Amino acid sequence: MKSGFLIIDKPAGITSHDVVALLRAVTGAKKVGHTGTLDPFATGVLPLAIGGATRLIQFLDESIKVYDATIRLGSATDTGDPTGKVIREGPLPEADEARVREVLSTFLGLRMQEPPAYSAVKVAGKPLYHYARKGEEVRAAPRPVTIHDVVLLSYDRETLRVEITCSRGTYARVLADEIAIALGTAGHLESLSRTRSGPFYLADALSVTDLAALAAGEPGHTWEEVLLARSRREARVAWKSREAVAASLDPWLRGPMKALPHLPLVDVIPLQVRRIRNGGNLPVPPGGTPFGARYLVVSGDEVIAVGEHSTAGPKAVRVLEA
Repeated sequence: MKSGFLIIDKPAGITSHDVVALLRAVTGAKKVGHTGTLDPFATGVLPLAIGGATRLIQFLDESIKVYDATIRLGSATDTGDPTGKVIREGPLPEADEARVREVLSTFLGLRMQEPPAYSAVKVAGKPLYHYARKGEEVRAAPRPVTIHDVVLLSYDRETLRVEITCSRGTYARVLADEIAIALGTAGHLESLSRTRSGPFYLADALSVTDLAALAAGEPGHTWEEVLLARSRREARVAWKSREAVAASLDPWLRGPMKALPHLPLVDVIPLQVRRIRNGGNLPVPPGGTPFGARYLVVSGDEVIAVGEHSTAGPKAVRVLEA
């Protein structure tokens, strides 16, 4: 399968790792990685890097995340989402829409946010969810996050739906309860969909229904029947050849240059490509590139290397194989 980035619209009920495993299974791709975990209950944009693109994950600019979040008002859960048990309750808010918008505006800007108990943030070498599942109360230090915007989409006192634009590392589950508390009640996420992760948008995503249709050797089956593991006693829905599935996914692949639009480009000729891949020097970065900044060395639509503008001259941070 060709290298590149594939945007999947993750459904609720499976993990981000499950999606990676599914793509590996139907295409035979050996190198597949995701660029940002979504909780099992959450849906939406899950960017996957395939082949050589996995070596470019660290250079992506996913500093902006956008979520469509529905907050259930009146109760908070231990997980902050509908999978947990209720740990706190409060009266439904009396606020009207004008007051809700006023409250939402107070969350904009830089703020400190404590990671939730059920998260992968590590304390003493173990993720917080390890302690939470054992009933141990362990807390991580608050971290700075930026809330760029919170737009009210709908509100009926029982539920509050908002569009959140925030920095990477923001926990929507925590923000949901904080908003509820500011409205004089408790709250948890009823649903969450990520509609943007950096340069990747939901409008460009491939649904698992479409993925199943591309993979299935026969029509008329749900994506679960096609893609999810089934009992050994049942015959799995036949798949097309991995080569055929990979070819069908080509139109959905996004090349590295489109995934890294924030990095300036230097175009080189084929002779320079060979020299760079054999350990030769990189070309100088484009004019105006500040010291310490990264840039792409490309040949046509192929990324050859990622360079850094250092005081000692062009520095190769990553050279990609042919």
